[in-house]
Amino acid sequence: MKASARVVGGRGWICITVLVCLFMIFGAELSAQTAQGEIEDRPAPVGRPPQTTRTVFNVSVAVQFNATAAEIQTIRNLMAAGSAMLFDITDGQAEIGEAFIYNNAFGTGTEADVRIYPTTNDTWWKADTGSWQVGGSAHVSYNYLLTAANLGESFAHEFVHLVFDARDEYEARAAGCGAILPGSASCPDAAAIAAGAAACLMDAGGLAGDHSELCWGQGDPSNLTSLTGGNHDATNVTEQSRCRSNRSCWDQVMWSWPNSFVAPTGAPDPAANGATVNATQFVLPDDTTRVVLVLDESGSMSLDSPSRMDRLKVAAKDFVALAEDGTELGIVSYSDDAETGSGRVNIAIAALGTNRSTWNNAIDGLQPDAFTNIGAGLRKAQGMITNAGGVTANTFIVLMTDGLNNRPSPQATANTELQAAVNSLMTAGIPVYVTCTGGDQGLASQCSEIATGTGGFYVDSADSARLAEAFVDFHERISRRDSIGSHASWSEGPEQAFFVEKGSDSVTFALIYQGTETKTAMYMVDPAGNRHDSRIMPRGRYVRVKDPIPGEWRMAVDWFGQAPGRFVKRGYSRSRVNSLGAAVRYPTVLPGQEIYIYAYPRSLGGPISDVTKRIGAAVLRPDGAIDFIQLNDMGHLLNGGGDDIDNDGIYTGVYRKTNIKGPYQFLIGGEFDAWKPSPERSRPDLKTVSPRFRREVRISAAVNDPNDVERDPDDKPATTNWCKWLFFLVILSILLSIACCLVTRRRTRVSARIG
Repeated sequence: MKASARVVGGRGWICITVLVCLFMIFGAELSAQTAQGEIEDRPAPVGRPPQTTRTVFNVSVAVQFNATAAEIQTIRNLMAAGSAMLFDITDGQAEIGEAFIYNNAFGTGTEADVRIYPTTNDTWWKADTGSWQVGGSAHVSYNYLLTAANLGESFAHEFVHLVFDARDEYEARAAGCGAILPGSASCPDAAAIAAGAAACLMDAGGLAGDHSELCWGQGDPSNLTSLTGGNHDATNVTEQSRCRSNRSCWDQVMWSWPNSFVAPTGAPDPAANGATVNATQFVLPDDTTRVVLVLDESGSMSLDSPSRMDRLKVAAKDFVALAEDGTELGIVSYSDDAETGSGRVNIAIAALGTNRSTWNNAIDGLQPDAFTNIGAGLRKAQGMITNAGGVTANTFIVLMTDGLNNRPSPQATANTELQAAVNSLMTAGIPVYVTCTGGDQGLASQCSEIATGTGGFYVDSADSARLAEAFVDFHERISRRDSIGSHASWSEGPEQAFFVEKGSDSVTFALIYQGTETKTAMYMVDPAGNRHDSRIMPRGRYVRVKDPIPGEWRMAVDWFGQAPGRFVKRGYSRSRVNSLGAAVRYPTVLPGQEIYIYAYPRSLGGPISDVTKRIGAAVLRPDGAIDFIQLNDMGHLLNGGGDDIDNDGIYTGVYRKTNIKGPYQFLIGGEFDAWKPSPERSRPDLKTVSPRFRREVRISAAVNDPNDVERDPDDKPATTNWCKWLFFLVILSILLSIACCLVTRRRTRVSARIG
């Protein structure tokens, strides 16, 4: 009996030991749950931040010609006057804090809030209305800065369009935001203006006369000169009325930014409500390209075959190979932290030259380790940028991760640290280009939020075989070259040549493949029949040409045997004249919600449009299926298309098949030939048409349910599984030993009885 009790007691201790060890192993992982697929359990960082007094807007200005010192001063005067007017019309609640002026900029990308063109691109003031947070800009050519009656009114008028989504008050529209009606409209009513009332800023702001306030309240249709209840369009026929549900412009500000602005209790203050505008701070950064690669060394990078780490090494070294001499490049790796004492890589920012072994050797040394601390990697990268001289006109971080941020533990601390890192980058004006691959729930949402929150760019690589493509795209985008076409071995459709338009500053053509044993030669043939030989990348080849001959370029490839199973050919062009920007309205939506996609074709100094044509988009869904949608600029003429105003150069598409959670990648593009300037943006000449050019943009959005919590993240350290197996082997050995002892004891008893 006592012997049996001892055996039971031993088994009880074994069970307790098993439970304790299981808790130590699995409980630690459960305590490191992810933050519901969003960074820090909060809405996207592009959401409007709550403020109680004023909102300070930092803006970027792309001067798309080489401006003289005097011309730069005129642009500074524009921004200062615009800030003062913005401060006035919001009763002291909004102003321009910093203005980053990028001289001699190119027309690609979506980063600029204001684009100023040379006088040869005769462009009247125009804004991509309501698109400030999704890649839109205000546009004007320099000649109209010299002739404007009031620079402050001109800028503030377009800023209200861009940031607050307000419409004009000087045109009448048919009900429901229909066609523009003959004749003019005004706000307040023409009778009130004749009686001495000031016109609304959105009623032909910037022209002669007083247009220094926003309309408020609602005018009296029975007494058009009475302003006691408000001065907004009493007849409700202006574009603002018909397109914005009869809201006054002040109501529009409150509707757009409900947590940031306080409405006037009565009539707006005629000045700035007793406050004084702060001086705008101007930053004229140099054009040095300064980049830090922030690379994942978490344990999950050992997954897949070839492993994610092997593919990352190829992709990162492709980036190093593509970078032009003089590019300043640094490298940071991260796992539990980003410190060299923990085995992480820190390569200080330095200019690239012929010998790039320092960067390549560092990339070759990356190894999967433990958990994921993205915030530490981003902070280390920002510190490198500061030590290298600070933010330039072309400063970026390229982030690759395959897992959700979960260090430093507990999860609440990890959330706070990552949010602080994103906020710091946002304040410094350092965009993060993000690509991610992996199986964690909400991973795509996290990556999309980081990119959007810093003003960067997100392209998913859920299929880790696409990592190299993402890094090539990032490099060319950072270099201000737009994609002009692509052909993939696994996609449908015939292979096409690459069309390079007149005026391109430079082009890059890249061949990217997957096979480790692949041997190939590649060269480009220009329209004149000249051959341009390629340079090597780790898994591909590329050709770069300055001042290329316009026309069709052909890529010639010799695989020296069988072609690899997967390859892609891409072309990129840098132009001051032609570009295609794209963005999604929200970086993350719930399953079943619509994804709104916007495209901004630009040429001749601003937006272009052709309402008879569409911009196509291929959709790569999380399950690998391919779908298609079209973006249009037909406004309310096309029900269900999502577009707001027809012919304004903002193409809109709505993707509704979002039942599957995960990343959705959109390849948006097409050919633009003889498209016309948007009528709102170019008073002098509507007969001019755009040259022929091709563009495509890759952009991603995430579908995620924030109620889903990832309880078993991929990034467990590589040794964890071995520990578990060793633990279970030890327990199994103990149990077998006990069983053998019991069997031996029983046999001994039986033998004793027989004997």
